[in-house]
Amino acid sequence: MISFRSLLGATILSCAATLACAQVVGIGTNPQGSFGYSVGSGLAAVMQNKGGLATRVQPMSGSSAYTPLVNRGQIEFGLLSSFDVVNAYTGVIDFDRPNADLRLVGVVYALPLGMAVPNDSPARSIRDLRGMRLPSHYTAQRNSIFGQDALLATGGLSTADMKPYPVPDYVKGMRAVGEGKVEAAPFGLGSAAAQEVNVALASRGGLRFLSLSDTPEALAAMRKVFPTAYTVVFQPSPAFPGILGPTRIMVYSIFLVASAHVPADLVYRTAKSIYENKPMLEAASATLKTFDPKLMAEANQVPFHPGAEQFYKEAGEWPPKKR
Repeated sequence: MISFRSLLGATILSCAATLACAQVVGIGTNPQGSFGYSVGSGLAAVMQNKGGLATRVQPMSGSSAYTPLVNRGQIEFGLLSSFDVVNAYTGVIDFDRPNADLRLVGVVYALPLGMAVPNDSPARSIRDLRGMRLPSHYTAQRNSIFGQDALLATGGLSTADMKPYPVPDYVKGMRAVGEGKVEAAPFGLGSAAAQEVNVALASRGGLRFLSLSDTPEALAAMRKVFPTAYTVVFQPSPAFPGILGPTRIMVYSIFLVASAHVPADLVYRTAKSIYENKPMLEAASATLKTFDPKLMAEANQVPFHPGAEQFYKEAGEWPPKKR
């Protein structure tokens, strides 16, 4: 007869054999309705189904809320832009102190961010927005102002040239367009909030994204505000409400990050499950259609986690590539 003690011991050994049994893995993201939340949900599904890691999304008000928790290892993973991760690591702008234990896992998608207006707006370019009411302050996501100012800079403008409407985060900024409280706002292309606002503005023809200028001067002005950004022309698609013709949008990379305190094996398995399962990621979120496993190891000031570095070396994707 098998004793209770023997059975309990066997169960413990079985659980210890997998990290999924030993712990629940968290991914810190921006609020529901944001790109980050939908991407986090897609990543969680892949990590659980392909990596064997019980994973849950932990949405918060913004990256400044969850980054310190990730840095300390209280949440295993988080999503940070290529710009934000440097600020977090060094402790500037949206971060009150350095988060020196942050480590990169890999780029999981390229975030397209554009300035959108109701379709019946007289604004046809970024320059036409001068003096209009736009979101401001972004009290829970202070870094959002840099994305907004980078877009405005392509037309020789900044938020200082606009009538302010304080919001806590960029999702509330998007929704303010649908509520008629602002005349334009930065929108994540294809985000749940963009879909929602496009429907809310049906009587006004929905959303319309303003195409950015492609001049060297406009690109230089954008990168002066947001050094890691670049631009891509998007074509109309059911997945992208507001793209009514070829439209140039600002794009920047979003990293999955972890703490140096997270075990290397857990990070290795995470990087591997993401790298090897692009079709599943694309099916989980329209945003993840921009995911390219060959670009996960993107060069950045912040170091990679040893577990991620080990995987990329084995996959032939090391050293990291520059954008």
